Amino acid sequence: MRRLKASFTKKARGTLIGLTFVCSAHKARANDIFDYQGAYTHASGGAGVTMSRSGEAILHNPANLWASPTSDAYVDFAPTNLKYQVTTPSPNIKPGTINVPVLPLTSVGGSVKGYTGPLSFGYMFVPTGVGSTVKVEDFPIAVNGQYQTATINSTQKGFRFGIGSAYKVMPNLCLGFSIMNNYSSNSTKISVGGQDFLELENKSSSLHLALGVRYEIASIATLGFIFRPSTDMHYTLKLKALGSDTQSFYRRDYRPTLYGAGVHSKPLGRFEPYLQYSYERWTPATFYAQAPTQAVSGTAPVEYLNTHSYVIGSRYALHASRHLSFAYSHFTKNKGSGIMDPSGQVAMQGRGAQDFEALDRTHLTAGLELNTKPADWLIYSSYIHGTAESPENTPSAGFYEMTALMVGLGYVSK
Repeated sequence: MRRLKASFTKKARGTLIGLTFVCSAHKARANDIFDYQGAYTHASGGAGVTMSRSGEAILHNPANLWASPTSDAYVDFAPTNLKYQVTTPSPNIKPGTINVPVLPLTSVGGSVKGYTGPLSFGYMFVPTGVGSTVKVEDFPIAVNGQYQTATINSTQKGFRFGIGSAYKVMPNLCLGFSIMNNYSSNSTKISVGGQDFLELENKSSSLHLALGVRYEIASIATLGFIFRPSTDMHYTLKLKALGSDTQSFYRRDYRPTLYGAGVHSKPLGRFEPYLQYSYERWTPATFYAQAPTQAVSGTAPVEYLNTHSYVIGSRYALHASRHLSFAYSHFTKNKGSGIMDPSGQVAMQGRGAQDFEALDRTHLTAGLELNTKPADWLIYSSYIHGTAESPENTPSAGFYEMTALMVGLGYVSK
């Protein structure tokens, strides 16, 4: 039978359990909190399967690299206000809060057409951290089952870089392929009562593939489909607790298989409704050598929830060159029972606000698109609210809440 065994002191283990929320909080700066990137996709509430353009299509549907007939380049800049809060079951501990006033969520990219016949090419770059530090004070962590307040300093570095290609099989049918590399490095230091308590460094790298289809039905509608196979994600974790020697662990997780479909229609005059649905298929995974909260001897089974998301919205033509868009989006959580012990009971609750994917999230979005001969300009705003609750008697017990307000500007040359 598989057994979970702590490889460091009980105090350090308890701290890590309570700290899983914090260790990745700075990743919010890294765009990992969003399942979408790019100006067109942001303005449509995340409906990238049909609405993405230029290099941003690499992440959502690479067949959309042929959505416009000419080569282009884009830059998308979205200052975002983020607030995370966790309320523990302990009545003596006030809620822990992380406020990050302005996160400049940025991506750049483009597409190249016209030089190789039916082939187009695209690229996309997303800086996910430049080494700046977020400091959080009076945040609750669990130490040997008891909550204490701590000061946390977290530093994030990383990037995403993707390339892709689309092939125009017929004038109204395109097929696409893309690959994206995701790298991140996070360093977290915790002190309790003014004393150094824990240092943690985490590095990860993974490759993500995507296959896409775009089909246009005359001037009636555009259909889009995306398939992303599951892929391994590799982590290297270094831990130094309570003055002990630094310990290193290796962990392997994975990203799920994703299926997505979308439609953008034009049957109602000035109104252009669009709809997108996606399904992430998570199968029971395995953590090797290091689980999120404790060292593992051998392997440990992990349970996830399959995830559904949908976007409902519409564009409205104010003018031939000006369009408004409104969208409602909902993403369900995918983290379920977490790590299980040999008896099938919860050994580590796999839910918490440190994982954007562990929250039920609702997005309300409004956007304005201005089309000129040299470029498209997109102005948009989104309000995002996410929650999760872990039951008592689990290591991550508490109520987790996140709110975000994003206001962005996108520029796409023609």
